[in-house]
Amino acid sequence: MIMTFTGKELSAILKMGISMAAADGKFADEEKAAICLELLKFGVSKNQFEQLLNNAEVMEASEAFAAIANMNDVQKKYVTGYLAFIMASDGDIADSEVKMWQLISSLACLPNMTMQEALTFWKNH
Repeated sequence: MIMTFTGKELSAILKMGISMAAADGKFADEEKAAICLELLKFGVSKNQFEQLLNNAEVMEASEAFAAIANMNDVQKKYVTGYLAFIMASDGDIADSEVKMWQLISSLACLPNMTMQEALTFWKNH
């Protein structure tokens, strides 16, 4: 199955990814790369990325949570894994990042998954 998202959904995911990466007070290069490389998998060009980033910056958090909450179960598992990947990408998982992951998961109605379950699902999709 090919994973697809609308532009609005990608902007919402991007907004949450940036929040996830910044949760520990630093935005590591590895986290930036993780966010960008993932969007390339969906065929997002540099111009499209800049537009998605602009949309993510102006998007209200409540709108991002709603967009993710309206996704199907497979998409939600993917988002959960993607956020876990961002959290782990710099090799240091801070308590603040885990708390942010749990908060986003709760507010966006994401499935309850362990870090390993989320990462495994993400890697396989």
